[in-house]
Amino acid sequence: MKPKNISTFLISVIVFVSFACNLPATQPNNEDLVLTQAAQTITASASTATPTVAVSATITNTPAVTVTPSPVPCNAASFIADVTTPDDTAIKVNTAFVKTWRLKNTGSCTWTSGYQLVFDSGDIMGGPASQQLTAGTVAPGQTLDVSVNLTAPASAGTYKGNWKLREPGGQTFGLSTGAFWVQIKAVTEAAAEWPTIEQGDEGPEVYAIQFLLNAHGAAPALVPDGKFGPLTQGAVEDFQTDKGLSEDIIVGPETWQALIIQAAQGKTGPEVRAIQRLLRDKFGYTLNVDGIFGPETKNAVKDFQSDHGLTSDGIVGPKTWQKLINE
Repeated sequence: MKPKNISTFLISVIVFVSFACNLPATQPNNEDLVLTQAAQTITASASTATPTVAVSATITNTPAVTVTPSPVPCNAASFIADVTTPDDTAIKVNTAFVKTWRLKNTGSCTWTSGYQLVFDSGDIMGGPASQQLTAGTVAPGQTLDVSVNLTAPASAGTYKGNWKLREPGGQTFGLSTGAFWVQIKAVTEAAAEWPTIEQGDEGPEVYAIQFLLNAHGAAPALVPDGKFGPLTQGAVEDFQTDKGLSEDIIVGPETWQALIIQAAQGKTGPEVRAIQRLLRDKFGYTLNVDGIFGPETKNAVKDFQSDHGLTSDGIVGPKTWQKLINE
């Protein structure tokens, strides 16, 4: 080979090698080219797209209302009944009496011997400031008869004393409405001889009231049945209004004394029926309740008076009426 040709050959080799060094080491295939172009297209679209605002809805769930029952207090009581001495009982001045309430333990704690009955306010009427409530135990839901010894005051009038209970720790409690009470009418000795009759009562005394109301012109006239019902109650109220008495619709000492009518042989009318009914039904005398004060009624009255330490004159005056009504 000629030198010139050698030089040309060498230059060609050098150029080729230089060009080869600038080429990628590995050539991409057709799939690689497609994926690369897709990625570039997505990137370009993302960079130029309008941003999308995401709207989210918030849902609020209302929680269910849970009703929690009120806790039962440890110490609580409710009133069941007046066992003795109902409100406005007439009691002779300076006379001892016993007041008994029936109470129910409505708390969650058991009443024990450490619990006390305590005076709260009003008229103490000779009662203690406090006394033991029970010597045993009274569980929740059980009842207890609570008694206290009292004395009617020396002066006539209406008196009321309020009482509560006290637990061993010293806290007092009563009913849900407050204290429970005793209320009486202290009366003179003469007035004390008359009973107190009110709606719901039955018996010979109610018959007497109905007959006497008719004798005083009750309108409409009552049909005596021995039961103190609404019609009798209305007639009593009207009578008290007419006589200027306290309109308490209770036949007590004042109303009795206004109702009674003196009767003797020869008298006729509803007041005689009242006497005959009392003698027959309460004391066992054999009499016709005919409203005629004849010899048989007079003899029965005289026997009654003799048996009860009264003057045996056969005349039914205030003292005889008292004995007929109150015995």
